[in-house]
Amino acid sequence: MKTTTLAITAAGAILLGSAGVAAASGSAKAADARLPAAYAQQLAAEDVGTATVRLSGADRYETAAEVSRSAWTPEDASVVYLASGENFPDALSAGASTQGLGPLLLTRPDVLPPATRAELERLAPCLVVVVGGDPAVSDAVALEADAYTDPAACA
Repeated sequence: MKTTTLAITAAGAILLGSAGVAAASGSAKAADARLPAAYAQQLAAEDVGTATVRLSGADRYETAAEVSRSAWTPEDASVVYLASGENFPDALSAGASTQGLGPLLLTRPDVLPPATRAELERLAPCLVVVVGGDPAVSDAVALEADAYTDPAACA
């Protein structure tokens, strides 16, 4: 089974790969203060001599959910962006546009993957922004994602 991997170095570099990630040089103790607390805690706890945090899942949907879980609390993620995991341009264009308001989760066009559903349930965001047209993310999936929103999170 191939594992999709994301690593974020203390310097802020993001390394993506499907087979693995080369370790970054530096000390785990040198975690940048701009990193999410979960990353800094993991770097401090893992005295492995590198400043790399590895986040992965069995597939791209689980990996996106794992990234979200490690960086976002329900209190901090008022908006969740949802894009196709089948074709990368929508997700790529949305990634930088989130402006730190919430995570980017991936979906199949006609089915909300279990990992994505579970992360939406955990976060209960105020708003889900669906990126892409109906062929990328069907209206049925958008409506299913909407069921996990919580108007109280909009305050």
